[in-house]
Amino acid sequence: MARSKKFANTNALWSAVGVRTLANLGLRHVVISPGSRSTPLAFAFAENPEIGTTVALDERSAGFIALGLAKATREPVALLCTSGTAGANYLPAVIEARLSATPLLVLTADRPPELRDCHSGQTITQNGLFGGYPVWATEAAVPSTDLNLLRYWRQLLVDGWQRAQGPLAGPVHLNLPFRDPLPPSEPEKGYKAPTGFDLDAFTALPVCAQVDSLLTPASVADLLPKTERGVIVVGPHAPADRQEFADALLELSHLTGWPVLADGAGTVRGDLAGGGRLVSAYDLILRDPKLAQALRPTAAIFVGPLPTSKVLRAWLKDSDVVALQVNRAGENVDPTHGRWTRLDGTLTPSGEHAKATDNARLSAWSKAQQAARAKLERIARVDWNFEGRVVTLLEEALGPDDRLFIGSSMPVRDLEWFYHPPGPGPEVLCNRGANGIDGTVSTAFGASLDGKRTVLLCGDLTFLHDSNALLSAYGHMGDLTVVVVNNQGGGIFNHLAVAKETKRFEQLWGTPQAADLGKLCAAHGVRHDHAETWTALARQLERRGKGVRVIEFRTDREADAAWRLKSFRR
Repeated sequence: MARSKKFANTNALWSAVGVRTLANLGLRHVVISPGSRSTPLAFAFAENPEIGTTVALDERSAGFIALGLAKATREPVALLCTSGTAGANYLPAVIEARLSATPLLVLTADRPPELRDCHSGQTITQNGLFGGYPVWATEAAVPSTDLNLLRYWRQLLVDGWQRAQGPLAGPVHLNLPFRDPLPPSEPEKGYKAPTGFDLDAFTALPVCAQVDSLLTPASVADLLPKTERGVIVVGPHAPADRQEFADALLELSHLTGWPVLADGAGTVRGDLAGGGRLVSAYDLILRDPKLAQALRPTAAIFVGPLPTSKVLRAWLKDSDVVALQVNRAGENVDPTHGRWTRLDGTLTPSGEHAKATDNARLSAWSKAQQAARAKLERIARVDWNFEGRVVTLLEEALGPDDRLFIGSSMPVRDLEWFYHPPGPGPEVLCNRGANGIDGTVSTAFGASLDGKRTVLLCGDLTFLHDSNALLSAYGHMGDLTVVVVNNQGGGIFNHLAVAKETKRFEQLWGTPQAADLGKLCAAHGVRHDHAETWTALARQLERRGKGVRVIEFRTDREADAAWRLKSFRR
């Protein structure tokens, strides 16, 4: 038993109670940004054998590492930093966690009240630091040995743990003031623990279960109009149980007779391939005005956020569909502002075999899918370094036991256009909550910590923007390959209307760079390979094992944009 005599001061006792409580709740990993004020908790975390500890020097990177690990494990990850501006660097990751419903427990150590607003060093206003993005935020009491306050502290952590997981899942911010002494071994004058205090008994908790409403496909289908003119739209989603999720969608498609339009930034494309119900080339299909009109729906089911495709979103908006939203409790995920209601729960298969409902509309979708797939394959299968073809090589190189982390801007769009696996492929993760490039490399670092082989596909600006992630490459225990498509700038802007602003385009949007990625990697002790051919890229993708490696594949922004424009218009 761990009794009070083992603790030299109040902070050590308080932190031991906190960390042991979190471990008993199920916390299995913490990402720590080094600092002084967080010393009591950092030491307690490091001493707990049930909780894995990752230390990341850069706080912005640390926030995304925690985010990536939480995305991969689908469990809350704790994030700890010292007082001052350290926590402010967590804001981008907190925003992404909120918008992607990723559970994080953000712990910011702070100065006690008497050291605030008096120009004490490393002190800012930390309450409300993340604005409205946490699903819950509060400040704990200053540590005490009073038994009632220790009970309050224990309850506060249980409350935060459960709030982070739902039904409105996301980041929870707990601001934690500490007085001196901070080191756990430093004796505190007048310190006295509660008589007979037993840490094990005090932190023993009942089973912490999350309440979830299970939605069967039949119960959902009963709420929908009986029509052939419907679609099931699935956005970025990495379910905990891939087979169960795919079975639920297939059952729902059989009951309604509607096709499943699935985003590439989600695992289900491969899991539903070959069943005749999947439409993965919807973006190209709906660029044809005649097909878009002929396939126009009157009803829809939105599973999670809508896919990336602006063409699809505009088509849904113009169709003014009646829709049901599922798999994103407590939030509106429809930027088209359609006529929808939300079912707060998880779509789960009934286990019964639903007889397939087929119709002329489904056949029309299938015919359009085959033609669009053939065209997309012709576009991608070129000999020169076309960026879209990189996705097809990843499709071939990665299997269902692997993970693909996809960056924003052009990579996620290339995934939508050119990723059509013939069967179950890798788990697909992305940061599509805020749709930005911020923290992409760090998030992939965190995701790979669970041991699964992880490949990140990103652009050069995304890589350089988060190059501080390479500080965490030393001793990295995950298996991470970073494929950098280097077109010396922001390739996505070449596809936007602003590209016509030739006078200032390169300066303000193209943002050309001439960084030597090989030297940057070498400075961090990271392996770098430059793939000059498709054969070389395929061969380098075969490497695996613990550590971080970077593969650079150079392309031409202008040639790439011109080829896409020509191909998609003809």
